[in-house]
Amino acid sequence: MNNKIRIGIKTGIITLIIIVNLLYVSSANIGVSPANVYFKDVLRGGYAERIVTITVDSEEPTKISLEPRGEIVDWISFEEKEFEVSRNKPYYLKIILQPPVDIPNGNYTGFLRVTTSSKNKGVEGQATGVINAALDLYLEVKITDVEFSSCRAWDFQVESVEKGDDILFKVKVLNEGNVRLYPTIKIDMWDQERTELVKQVEFSEDMIIPTTEKELNIKVESSDMNLGQYWAEITSIECYAAQTLTFDILEEGALRAQGNLLRISSPTWIKVDDTTMIEALFENTGEKNVNARFKGEITLGSRVIQILESELSSVSIGEIETFKFYFTPRKEGKYIVTGMVFYDGKRTFEKSTVINVEKKGFDIGVIRTILIYLILLIVIAYLAYKIKKEKRRNNLRWKR
Repeated sequence: MNNKIRIGIKTGIITLIIIVNLLYVSSANIGVSPANVYFKDVLRGGYAERIVTITVDSEEPTKISLEPRGEIVDWISFEEKEFEVSRNKPYYLKIILQPPVDIPNGNYTGFLRVTTSSKNKGVEGQATGVINAALDLYLEVKITDVEFSSCRAWDFQVESVEKGDDILFKVKVLNEGNVRLYPTIKIDMWDQERTELVKQVEFSEDMIIPTTEKELNIKVESSDMNLGQYWAEITSIECYAAQTLTFDILEEGALRAQGNLLRISSPTWIKVDDTTMIEALFENTGEKNVNARFKGEITLGSRVIQILESELSSVSIGEIETFKFYFTPRKEGKYIVTGMVFYDGKRTFEKSTVINVEKKGFDIGVIRTILIYLILLIVIAYLAYKIKKEKRRNNLRWKR
C-alpha cells in the first residue's frame, strides 16, 4: 500500500472521528429516586403500584422514555411511556404492577430502563446531536396467594357550613394490604355539651385498590340540624383510627364565597395540526366550599373557533382546581383564549391568553444531521473504493 493510500485512509479516519464528535453532545444527567423498588406480597392476579421521582439537571425540557425488561416485563405498565422533565419540573412516575393469575408464588426481578433524549439545538452553525443517557431502576416482586387486609387513616377534616348546605367530612385512607378495601367510616355527631347524640352516619361506598391512597368525601345533610356548635367523632373502623372534630351550623349567608381565576395558560407557539393543552386555574379563597364551572372560547379574528365549558366541579376552601381543555388548530394565525369561572352565583374576572399557530416547516436540526450522515456515508464509500482500487493494483503487480 503506497503512501498516498495510507495518507488517504488516515485522513478518512480522522474525518470520521471529527464527524462522530460533531454528531454528539452530552445529554442531561438523569436521576431516579428511589433507586430500587420492591413490591411485597402481591397477590396472583392482584394489583400494586409505586411512585418514583425522575429528575434531570437540565433547564431545557428533556424527553424521557421507558422500557421495562426482565421476567416481569409483561406485568408492569405506566400512565405515560414518554414525557418531558426539566430541572424545576420533575416527573412522578406511577409504576403499575398486575401479575397474571397463574404465576407461581416466589420472587421475580426485572428493571426499568429510563432513557433521556435532550432537545438541545446545539450551537448555531455547528452540527450537533445527542448522546442518550440511560439509567436502570431495579424492580423486585414477591408473589403470594395469602390475602391480608391492612390500612391507615389520617387527615380527618370538617368545615363549618351554612344551614341547608351539606356538611363535608374528609379522611385519607391508604390501603396497605393486598386485597381491595371498602373502608367503613362512622360519624357520630353530638350537641355542644356533648351529651346528646344528634345524628349518626355510616359510609362504605368507596373502593380502594391495594397500595393506593384515596381521600374519602362524606356529605351529610344539615337542613334538619339547628344552628350552633356540634362535635363529630369520625372513626375508620378497618384502620383502627378515630378523631374528634368540631364544626358550626351557621345562618344562611354567614360564610363568604370568594374565588379567583389565577390564569389561563397554554404554549405561546405551536404548529398547525398539533394538539395542545389549555389550563384554567381557579382558587377558592372564600370561607365555604363552592361548585365552580369554567366557560370560555377560542377565537381567530372575529370568528369563534371552539367553545370551552367544563363540568361542574366542587372546590374546597383553599384548594386550586385546574380545568383542562385540548385544542388542535387547523390553520395558522393568532388565537385568543378567553374565559371566566362561575361559582356560587358569582363570576370571576375574565382572563385570556394567546396561542400563535404557525405552519409546519422543516426541522433544521434533522436536516443537518441527515447531511452529516450522508457525508459520513460518502467518506466511507470513498475509502472503500480507494482500498478496493489499491487491491486491484497489487493483484495486477503480483500477476506480472
